[in-house]
Amino acid sequence: MSQNIKPEVHTVSYADFNNPEGQTTIQGIRGVSESENVYIAGSLLGQNGIVQGLIYEGSLKGSGSEGKWYTVNFPATPDAAVTNTSCYGPNNGPHGTIQLVGSYKISASASKAPSGNLGFYYEGPVDGSGTWVQVSPNGGNTNNVFVHSVMGSLAVGNYDVENDKNGYAFLYDIKNKECAEFKLPNSLTTTLYGIWHNGGDSYTLAGGYTSPKLGKISQAFLADYNSKTKKTTHLKSFSYKNETALSVVTHFEGITISKNGGYNMPSDWLTVNGEKNGASFVSVNRNSDGSFGEANWIDIDFPDSSVTSANTVYRNNILGIYVVEDSADTKTVSSFVAKVNMEKQIVM
Repeated sequence: MSQNIKPEVHTVSYADFNNPEGQTTIQGIRGVSESENVYIAGSLLGQNGIVQGLIYEGSLKGSGSEGKWYTVNFPATPDAAVTNTSCYGPNNGPHGTIQLVGSYKISASASKAPSGNLGFYYEGPVDGSGTWVQVSPNGGNTNNVFVHSVMGSLAVGNYDVENDKNGYAFLYDIKNKECAEFKLPNSLTTTLYGIWHNGGDSYTLAGGYTSPKLGKISQAFLADYNSKTKKTTHLKSFSYKNETALSVVTHFEGITISKNGGYNMPSDWLTVNGEKNGASFVSVNRNSDGSFGEANWIDIDFPDSSVTSANTVYRNNILGIYVVEDSADTKTVSSFVAKVNMEKQIVM
């Protein structure tokens, strides 16, 4: 009897994943070397609106109860108090340490206080007692800096400048502590949210961009980058459900490698009419010539929520936040993990 193999059937299972101490925003994840555990980076909203950096080390099971949470903060100085720390991307550092990137805010005298967020790179023990370094692209002439992801010898991020909200992307060289501008060819704006180290000088970058050709429509992208030659290859654009007519904004929020040598990405998108913003799990394979194939989209929608945002990805798990509104229009923000199960149906 012959067998007919149908296309993959996707099911998604959802679970909360929060620090019990308060409102948790998950923003990054990476597997711990030689372990089934993960590092999760985010932020914790405490009393009086104080935001602290948040790191979790442990299993993805148990809704956050089977590991250990750490609050970490960029160190204050005699001249500046740190009022906000937010961790975006974790990675495995040398000799069992952790690498972190993110942003922080300070309060200081009017002549010294910068506008908006400052970027950081951290390396050391998971409790935050290691070395913190400020990341300053564009010679420090910035309004907001967000370092989103780190892997290999590079980190990626974005910044604005005063009175200019167009968004500029940069690469941060960890060893030399230097920033280099990054802009896609023929783009108006470029955002860099995800980086994956393929080995050696090879990296794959993920984010979004706008172009003169499509005007206000913003697309997601994947591109290979060589850290030695500084060249970008295999650039490919992506729109929600592979149709530019469906969304005005499509963005990749991170990247991880998949079992088949391709990549999985979390994506947020906004429909053209502005009626719906949503999230998706996106998988992209490599073609035989090294270029990127078409994207497979699986929507992520936390049950009974008004908004779901996909912030980061690990294997076939998407993590992010969701919002629930009650009858009094009170909004509750929580973090979640969604596992995407992909199976092939066989019909006899």
